[in-house]
Amino acid sequence: MKRCLLSIWALLWVSTAFALEYPGTNNRPILSEEEASRYTIENYLSGWEPEEIEIPDQPHYVVSEGQSIQAVVNEAIQSGSSAFRTYIKIEPGHYMETVYIKGDVPLTIYGDPDRPEDVHIMAILSAQTSVADYQITVNEDGVNYQEGDPAWELYKSCAIKEEAIGIECSAVFWVQSNDFQLQGVTIHNGATEAQALAIKTSGDKIHLMNNNFMSIQDTVGLGIDEGENEKAERVLIHMCYIEGELDYVIGGASAVFNMVTFNTVASVEKEQYVIFMPDTAPGRTYGFLVINSNITGDASYLQSNEIRLARSWDKGVTSPLDYVAGESPNGQLVIRDSNIENVINGTAPYTIAGASKRPFSTDIKPDRDLDDNTHNRLWEYNNRGIGA
Repeated sequence: MKRCLLSIWALLWVSTAFALEYPGTNNRPILSEEEASRYTIENYLSGWEPEEIEIPDQPHYVVSEGQSIQAVVNEAIQSGSSAFRTYIKIEPGHYMETVYIKGDVPLTIYGDPDRPEDVHIMAILSAQTSVADYQITVNEDGVNYQEGDPAWELYKSCAIKEEAIGIECSAVFWVQSNDFQLQGVTIHNGATEAQALAIKTSGDKIHLMNNNFMSIQDTVGLGIDEGENEKAERVLIHMCYIEGELDYVIGGASAVFNMVTFNTVASVEKEQYVIFMPDTAPGRTYGFLVINSNITGDASYLQSNEIRLARSWDKGVTSPLDYVAGESPNGQLVIRDSNIENVINGTAPYTIAGASKRPFSTDIKPDRDLDDNTHNRLWEYNNRGIGA
């Protein structure tokens, strides 16, 4: 199993290949230095300065293999205070369960920051999972989620669906809580037949560090709940490993990916391979920022150039004719100061939107408006590597 390590960053700038220069092409737009100056970590996090994730000498709670993480999370939220951070340590082991977090208690959940693969949280849930199978998988005999529990409403919202559970309910790890921290764990959704979230967040000030997130499609979803695009949802993903095959980083949150490895795997044959599918609200300037990171893929992709960097989601828009600039979602993404290996379709790294099938379009005029929702808001700056 792969994981993020500080030592890989020394290798990121070995390649002698140079990226396109401003303004790029109609298929691959590049920011100028002046334009790029607005796309910074500070601007995406908008006044939030994430505190360092500290590991206490004595956590408030410890979960050992064979115990339920969810049960401990429930107890921590019910007994905790919004004024103080509560720490939960997970001992090495394999945990076959989902974990839902909802409440106003700031939680830090952690395993071993240096060996995130030692704590493996896994479930097999896809968007096509039936409600009956969902209830058995997630809450057999009503053990993990009961009325009165902090996360009961999250579970109930999925358990009462009429047919399949859908993307939103497929998450192994679901955070609907602010000021949440996660460090040193692996979260894995083993479903392969459809969209299958490893982690889903719909809170503000979420800090994820030194973790592995693994699935095939829709691995990481940040701010994807219905009607939530206008609230503050700031996320920092730092020194993590994210694995998938199609649209495996999605959502409408303002999120920074700093020192992250994105690895496209060849697990299930897809018609296309795409990494990012942001769904940014049209009035939100900052969606996803990828910085100081590494974009790579399995050996099967080397020199095949099959992988696309991104497409807009346009969630809820059913055709290009229904897309309304300034009203419909318009995914925003900047990839900068990062290494892109020889796995990307360099001629056309961006493709048609996921839901609306709106063709990719950009503006390379010198006086362009980067907030113009008529065009896609997908940009690059100062990247290196053969795929840049």
